[in-house]
Amino acid sequence: MASISPFFSFSFFFFASLLSFSTGQSPPPPPPPPSQSLINAAETLSNSGYISMSLTLELISDTVLSRAAKNSLTGSSLTIFSPPDSSFADFGQPSLSHILLHFSPVSLSLSSLKSLPFSSKIPSLSPSNSLYVTSFPSDLQVEINNVKIIGSSIYDDGFVVVFRIEDFFVQNFTRPNATPNPNFDPSSTQCIRFDPFSRFYEVSLLLKSKGYLIISSFLELQLIGFMKNPGLKLTVFAPMDDAIVGFSGDFPEYQQLFLRHLVPCVLYWTDLNDMLNGTEFKNYVNGLSLKITKVNDVSFVNGVEITYPDLYYNDWLVVHGLQRLIPLPDEIDDEMEEDPGKPEDMNDVSIAPDRSEF
Repeated sequence: MASISPFFSFSFFFFASLLSFSTGQSPPPPPPPPSQSLINAAETLSNSGYISMSLTLELISDTVLSRAAKNSLTGSSLTIFSPPDSSFADFGQPSLSHILLHFSPVSLSLSSLKSLPFSSKIPSLSPSNSLYVTSFPSDLQVEINNVKIIGSSIYDDGFVVVFRIEDFFVQNFTRPNATPNPNFDPSSTQCIRFDPFSRFYEVSLLLKSKGYLIISSFLELQLIGFMKNPGLKLTVFAPMDDAIVGFSGDFPEYQQLFLRHLVPCVLYWTDLNDMLNGTEFKNYVNGLSLKITKVNDVSFVNGVEITYPDLYYNDWLVVHGLQRLIPLPDEIDDEMEEDPGKPEDMNDVSIAPDRSEF
């Protein structure tokens, strides 16, 4: 492996101190108490004419808070999709499971929703139910489960977001097919090595707001001060903070921990859907390749499910969200020894709602 730049050495040293506190440099302001956020959201719904959803939110707030705490990517994030009063009148009293389908344990802005590719999966608090994007980024309105979102959010405190929708989401919605392209050529992505530099301010702010504080700090600290490289192309598979905090005292592992989640080319979600099952890409860790596999229209990288595709992207950088670290080959072998009947490609920890009712 090439020698480490002094900037890398300084950055890893600084990041060691950073992880010891399990916080990032200049952390974002803390969220309001979760219960207060829901009170504010219910009041906004009522003032906006969505009385039924407002009353429902007040009734099930404890259940929502409990499930959000177990399933939320950040512990305090929530997106609420509210049908109008007329839908409640036509449908009658929905079940708790159906209502919870309209709550997602991630904080999603309208711009984030618009950027999600067709058929992207959005987790919900409803047992065994997920939401799927049924519109394209070029469409004027965002559709989820074939139901349109009305306008922009009516409440957003940075952690809880409320959108109006035209009707109830349908339970057990079938995910739209995303057919792979057998003619996809991985060489067309032009993966090349790069000379890193600091150009990550915007993506760092977004990652921090979505609960990827530590990986955003890696981007800020390890790549700062380098010369610009106009040919830079990069894909980051970003694990959640909880998956990385356990390495806080393992300083020698920081470099390979970060570099194993990078690919020196741009791989959009559409590219991952188009490529053949089992396509491999070299990265920056000797002896490790990143293999893209798909099971029932769900994409995995080295057995880890991509739970938040196209979290951020532009013409030279793409970030896909993961819930856990990409394992090293010896870690995969250990897992297989512990559970030899488990396929490698299914070693995932997807966002799964809590299955208890109350």
